[in-house]
Amino acid sequence: MRHASILLLSTVFFLSLDGITDTVLILHTNDIHDHLRPDYDGAGGLPYVSGYVKKVRAQRDDVIFLDAGDVAEKGDMVAFATDSEITYQAMAMAGYDAGTFGNHDHDFGIPQLRKFESLAGPMKMLCLNLVKENGDVEFTPSAIFDVDGVRVGVIGVIVPRDEYGLNREETANALALEAKRLDEAADLVIAVCHIPSKHCRMLSLIAPEVDVFVSGHSHEVIPEAILVEETGAFIVQAGSYAEYVGRLEIEIDLETEEITSAKSELVAMKHEAIQPDEKMLSWVHEQELKLTPQASRFVFTNDSVIGRVEIGYLGAAALRVASGADIGFCNADQVIRSHLPTGAIDVNAIFRTGGQRGYEVVTAEMSGEVIEAYLNALRRTDYPLTQWSGFKAFLPNDESKFDFIKTNLIPDKIYRIIMPKLEWDTRLLRAFQKAVERGLADGLKVPKNELTTEPTTITFTDAVTDYITRLPGENQSLSTYIERLVESLIVDKY
Repeated sequence: MRHASILLLSTVFFLSLDGITDTVLILHTNDIHDHLRPDYDGAGGLPYVSGYVKKVRAQRDDVIFLDAGDVAEKGDMVAFATDSEITYQAMAMAGYDAGTFGNHDHDFGIPQLRKFESLAGPMKMLCLNLVKENGDVEFTPSAIFDVDGVRVGVIGVIVPRDEYGLNREETANALALEAKRLDEAADLVIAVCHIPSKHCRMLSLIAPEVDVFVSGHSHEVIPEAILVEETGAFIVQAGSYAEYVGRLEIEIDLETEEITSAKSELVAMKHEAIQPDEKMLSWVHEQELKLTPQASRFVFTNDSVIGRVEIGYLGAAALRVASGADIGFCNADQVIRSHLPTGAIDVNAIFRTGGQRGYEVVTAEMSGEVIEAYLNALRRTDYPLTQWSGFKAFLPNDESKFDFIKTNLIPDKIYRIIMPKLEWDTRLLRAFQKAVERGLADGLKVPKNELTTEPTTITFTDAVTDYITRLPGENQSLSTYIERLVESLIVDKY
């Protein structure tokens, strides 16, 4: 589509044009991340998204409903139990027209992406830049939809992948070619991109035929569409976790194929204001009772929000107690995905914090000197510090990353440690490796031999749930307990 110059007035963009016009209402989501259940804070959940969209569609015919990827992971226990397949089934029930894959969907591998595609029903899964070894595309790159008489072309783009995916430059060039091809047959061209808004702006300069970028990946709450002045394209994104549905209403001159006006907003999926899809709500509940009946078991009543770092310390203590190990670790930056909300907390709420990434847990033997070196390797390689239980740490006054964190561990004593396998693989081993590769290992007791682990049957969710349940019935909140726990582990400055 060709664009004329645009005047920005609040949330409405106007063009002075003559001719026959028509409208398209783009409803969009991104980064749903397995949030099937209604969220605990009174907002969000896929049944509310579905209920809202179905109400809009009952009122008008010019609607296209799109998703910009990362349907999978980070969410509910029942979704985890099905490798996120249930979430794609729910997407089909919600009536999405098209979408693309995100990096967390791609983590399952191409065969599972094809399974997701089959479960999405009429929802067309589009992806331009996942390719086979011979360079052929893995999925249909684009499709054209008749939206109440307006021809709308939609292209799918995942954030560039290292394995069998086009890199950033190749992706941009492929998008430019596909958009130019679609522009010949469509009145409006939309790129559904699991890519942050700032990168969509760069893509717009290379692919000016794209009229709208439905963005994702960065979990941005963009209340008003971003206008790319050089091309006239609009960029939208609707946060994450099914907390919003984005609306972009466009008026088009069908003779010139120019946008005459565009109005955008985000609609919060507040439970008090939005009527859910009751059929989906019941179906999700039934599937949860069937597959993960423990998810809805009440654990305790929480009186204040508990942040990710605090949950990391709680997780480290819970894993240590559950295993009988000397020391527990739980890296909040890598393992913990969500805070713990207020109100009635069930097992599913605990799972949402670190249950997925803490599902596999390992133990190992390690000297006090090496454990201390792990903390300092994190610091020197600019990884956020892990959280721990079972020893005290003394933090340096100087902020220089070369001033050592010290502990009260005996250097040559061997300790049994426990941590999520993900932390072991992507933090402990990588921190030591990076420290050596970057010449930052001086003074660190970097292990010379390969460190080995043993698997356990312990999970983060079971350990934390049991730990909270067994806390003494003192007159203190969980947040106060964690605060005192952390104070016992850290001596602030030396």
